[in-house]
Amino acid sequence: MQILWTDEALDDLAEIVAYYYAEASPRTAESVERRIVEQVEGLPPFPERIRKSNRIQGARELVVTRLPYIVFVKLLPDTIIVLNVVHTARKFPPQ
Repeated sequence: MQILWTDEALDDLAEIVAYYYAEASPRTAESVERRIVEQVEGLPPFPERIRKSNRIQGARELVVTRLPYIVFVKLLPDTIIVLNVVHTARKFPPQ
């Protein structure tokens, strides 16, 4: 199963890393990025284990452990599409 990141999801991840780089340290930024990416990469072979989203129709939500982020993904038969990476305090999707 392949994993595809949308441009929007990559932008979200870049903003998160930039925030931690500026507000904490490069080491923290790398650690946060690694945790998010590793958890997404860990979805196969059982991506159905994450909850269905009540915010985005047809999507699922991966809650990143020990971080305040949710990764929204869409599951296709042979592909996981990463839609967004969102801070839990953010109202998403925007109304």
